[in-house]
Amino acid sequence: MFEENDRYFEEKNRKEIVNRYETLLNNKKPFYFDVTDFESIIEFYVEQNKFKRAFEATNIALNFFPQAPEIKIKKAQLLLDKGKPVEALSELKTAIIHDPKNFEIFLLLGITYLNLNNYKESIRQFEECIKILPDEVKKDEIFLTMGFHLSHANKFTSAIKYLSKSIEINNNNIDAITEIAYCYDCLTNYNKCIEYYLKAIDIEPLLEVNWYNIGLAYIKTKSYEKAFEALDYSLAIDPSYLSAILAKAHILFYLEKYNEAVEVYKEYLKYDSEYADVFYSIGECYEKIDDVKNAIKYYDLTIRKDKNHADAWLGLGILKMQSEDFATSLVCLSKSALIDKENPEAHYALSELFFKTNILDDALNHADIAVKISPEETDYVLLQSEIYEELKNDKKAISVLEEGLFSVLEKAPVLYRLAGLYFLNRKEKKATEFLKNAIDEDSSLISDFLNIFPQAKDCEMFKGLLNLPSKNKKNEL
Repeated sequence: MFEENDRYFEEKNRKEIVNRYETLLNNKKPFYFDVTDFESIIEFYVEQNKFKRAFEATNIALNFFPQAPEIKIKKAQLLLDKGKPVEALSELKTAIIHDPKNFEIFLLLGITYLNLNNYKESIRQFEECIKILPDEVKKDEIFLTMGFHLSHANKFTSAIKYLSKSIEINNNNIDAITEIAYCYDCLTNYNKCIEYYLKAIDIEPLLEVNWYNIGLAYIKTKSYEKAFEALDYSLAIDPSYLSAILAKAHILFYLEKYNEAVEVYKEYLKYDSEYADVFYSIGECYEKIDDVKNAIKYYDLTIRKDKNHADAWLGLGILKMQSEDFATSLVCLSKSALIDKENPEAHYALSELFFKTNILDDALNHADIAVKISPEETDYVLLQSEIYEELKNDKKAISVLEEGLFSVLEKAPVLYRLAGLYFLNRKEKKATEFLKNAIDEDSSLISDFLNIFPQAKDCEMFKGLLNLPSKNKKNEL
């Protein structure tokens, strides 16, 4: 109770100082405030997010007290917030001359050097800060500050070291615990990440964000049942926690439970009906279960919410192509490729469309772009080869496949295709070599190979590889 009264009077006194400062400043009358008063004025403006006024107050204060380390520290903090670490460093170096035992200066120097990407010097300043910490300072908060800034400079291992010291001093410091969990997440040590989120939940079980975060960690370990449970706890605390709703829907989509995913996505729309990506995700679900009418409906709704949604234009274009509405498909796919020029899927779909409509030069152009962007995609290379084949350029059709073998992730379809093309070009030895390699890679694709190249059934050299009866054996019977 007495502490609350002290805070009340302290705040009242600070407002009176600020009001007097503003009145005198606005009336352009001479005034004088001591260093402590200026500190209060600057802190007040910072808390009110009035950084321009805070900066002005620091400059006025430095006119009165040019060497005051307290004001130099305030100015350095403001400069750091404005993304000016070089200027902040200059202020701090001056401050430390006049107050070499001030731990705050060393702490800020450490943070400033981090902003300047000088990690080694940053750690040195933090260690200097630790050496001179007064007994009355909350050391767990100092270690937390160090760990937080190291974490957000992507120095996760060092961050964990300082955050652990914070927890050693105060094992209920939930901010330090959740920050360590975040660090382990970034280091892909998900078991440790979960361990620390569980500690945070033990301390504060009604904090929905920690249930959500542990849910995401469970997803990364493929523990989907636990992830669902965690996300449900998060939503029990806050039913409108949109990130948790989306996470649940995404899990269902990943698990191919598309109908259930649709229901959760629609639950999200009750709280936020403006997020275009959710409409798109619903459209994707409907497309996966072959509900083309609803898929088109939700892709259309996505575009109404965001006319530059490249994926929605792409999805719509593919569905229109499948229904042979080629004119509409061309409009949609061209729009998608125009919005996202580096999306290989849009160029691949356009290549398919032009190939289907026998506009082979355009088909080849877009296939080339798709392969250039994503040379690892087997389908792109196969289509590129097929177009050359249609252009009666078998030599090029073969060469793009052979080049593609060095980059594609799925080699078997390319090997089968090479075997077929060499067979059609009467190079049976080469064909047999590629067919053998293809079967070694993936024998389950033999039937697909025979569907594309049915003449191969009659090739005597292929009989043993394909487990087909030879003509000679038939004649013997």
